[in-house]
Amino acid sequence: MKHNLVLGLLAFSAATAAVFGIAACKKKEPSPPPHEHSYSETWSSDDASHWHASTCGHEDAVSGKAAHDYVNGVCGTCNHVHENHTFEGTTCTVCGYTLPSSKLQYEEVLGEDGETVTGYSVVGWGESETDRTNLVIPAEYSGKPVVSVGEQAFYVAEGDETLTAVFLPESVKELGEYCFYGCSALTKINLEHLENLQKGALRECTALESAELGYLKTVGKYPFYGCTSLKYVRIEGAENFETEFLRYCPALERAEFGDGVESLPKNTFYDSDAVRELSLGKAFSQEVTSDTFPAGLESIEVSAENATYSTEGGILYNKDKTELLYVPKYLKGRVVIADGVKKIGYGYTYFWEHPFITSVTIPASVESIASGSIESTFRDSNRIAEIYNLSQIEFVNLEDDFGLAETTVIHKSLSEKSVVTDPDKDGFVWRTDTDALHAYFGEETQLTLPGGHDGKPYAVGAYAFYESTLEKVTVPSGVTALGQYCFGYSSSLSEVAIAEGTEEIGSGAFYSCSALSRISIPKSVKTIGTGAFFAFMGSSSLERVDYAGTVSEWAAIEFGNSYANIFKTPLRETPAALYLGDGSPLPETIVIEGIEKVGMSAFNGAPIKAVVLGKGVKNVGQDAFMNCENLTQVVIGKDVTYFAHAFSSSLKTFFYEGDKETWATLNDGSGGSSALKSATVSYFSAEAPSEEQWGQSANWWRYGIDGFAEPWTKE
Repeated sequence: MKHNLVLGLLAFSAATAAVFGIAACKKKEPSPPPHEHSYSETWSSDDASHWHASTCGHEDAVSGKAAHDYVNGVCGTCNHVHENHTFEGTTCTVCGYTLPSSKLQYEEVLGEDGETVTGYSVVGWGESETDRTNLVIPAEYSGKPVVSVGEQAFYVAEGDETLTAVFLPESVKELGEYCFYGCSALTKINLEHLENLQKGALRECTALESAELGYLKTVGKYPFYGCTSLKYVRIEGAENFETEFLRYCPALERAEFGDGVESLPKNTFYDSDAVRELSLGKAFSQEVTSDTFPAGLESIEVSAENATYSTEGGILYNKDKTELLYVPKYLKGRVVIADGVKKIGYGYTYFWEHPFITSVTIPASVESIASGSIESTFRDSNRIAEIYNLSQIEFVNLEDDFGLAETTVIHKSLSEKSVVTDPDKDGFVWRTDTDALHAYFGEETQLTLPGGHDGKPYAVGAYAFYESTLEKVTVPSGVTALGQYCFGYSSSLSEVAIAEGTEEIGSGAFYSCSALSRISIPKSVKTIGTGAFFAFMGSSSLERVDYAGTVSEWAAIEFGNSYANIFKTPLRETPAALYLGDGSPLPETIVIEGIEKVGMSAFNGAPIKAVVLGKGVKNVGQDAFMNCENLTQVVIGKDVTYFAHAFSSSLKTFFYEGDKETWATLNDGSGGSSALKSATVSYFSAEAPSEEQWGQSANWWRYGIDGFAEPWTKE
């Protein structure tokens, strides 16, 4: 019975579907199983790549396709064990494919007799060579060894984006002058078997990132000049070093000189200021002077077998560590001078202008400091928060300001608690006595500062981000102040956003931030110190300033001087555009009211045409409207009592809301209005002036319908 009922329902459903034009459901057929390809275990290859071909008849199916991997002896990172490198030449290390030799032009190399052909030199591409991406030089040509690449063989005056890799056989011992000049796409070249590297051989190979050289007889002048991507160089030794070995390699971070290098040539690191790590071998014995090493060095290491020098903690000492000889300028964090040091040497060995050192320990063994005082030894090292002076050398009060920060704490015992922390996981260093952010040693380029410290607001200390590599910075509401020079010389910094809550931007806070183009300033800011934006003078980097307040609130900010401002000054050609809190740009005609004082230099150089100093304004600070070349109309409100040094002497017209007698009393105490005696002054009259008034003065004015001064004319 149940079966009949079910069958009936099914029949009814089918019939119903037919009536309403609904297709009956069909059982879905299962998809066929995916085809399982099979592949050869051996590699197939062409000039560009290798792959495992299909063995199941599907020619379009391949596995593991990839570009060839040619090891060329260039390590690319200083973490490799360089002695264990193997040179595989032009053979792919994965599939075994070997690049065919390039079609080249050759010249004979003659022996000492001037007649016998002893080898050949490559002098350029063969006319029939079509693949100029890889240069593959054979070991032999016409039965003789290929021994060199000739002068200007592959020279490209304006740069070449074709050649990317050069494979030299062991027979090639020399690269001639300027032979690869301008090969701007070259990323790989093996140099370990060279004996002679001539002048400018790899000049302006701007894509080359690393180079390893063995023992050379000759290294010509500036062989790597203009290799702007070069990060790492190693040379085992050289019998004859010419000058400027690593000139203008601005990306160079690490240089290693092996056991065959006794001294560095003159101006080795000329214009290569990014070198942070330097390694020297056992033979190095050159007397160290102020220009021996790169200016931006973070640490130096010398072989333990060196008989002249030793290193500890990145600092250079004499062999027995009784004399401190060289402190890398960019050494970071805590510095502990080696125990046993008796003398801290002269000039370049001081801690002068070392921006990243936070703490220094002077051991009890120190007997003399060449500078004569500890203060001058640490001159202008502004991040030093503390000095553990365990020696018997006393601090003295010097008449000159030698730059030792007023907040530097002097400890006399190691048991005294440190006032500066080590970097936390995010790279921030804090002062424990002031809770200020003391330094940043992280690697972020786009950074948001902490919203607080130990649950409290904090200030960014002086020099905290000095010479940083930051590009964008967000200052949150938990930051109360930006200390002096806190972002000074951060040449990559382009954008800064400061949230409400910050009240002070210190002197030089953005000094020489030459890339800074946009900054937002909250209306909570009350002071902006001297030279805060000095880097913008004479440049057009700063394009826009977004201020969260009104014109009057901006006017109330106290600027340290004209160099603190964003507008045009005698040293800045183009003013930045100031945008106010409502999103509008600073108008050409401005009304200031509701504040007692217009801050010093508040509108120095601003592109404004008219100013009304309205209700409540009493005092106008020095240089407040200086260098405003378009300013032609100034209304002085009746509440104003002082403005003597606020305007340029070229401004000749003032509209005063008071009378002639009161005008004469303004600026009392500074010679009256002596700076303005030659100016034409119009006095206010709400109604048309009477004959008596015209007799008192030839100039009267009223407020026009636009709210600005409108002169009365005598009928």
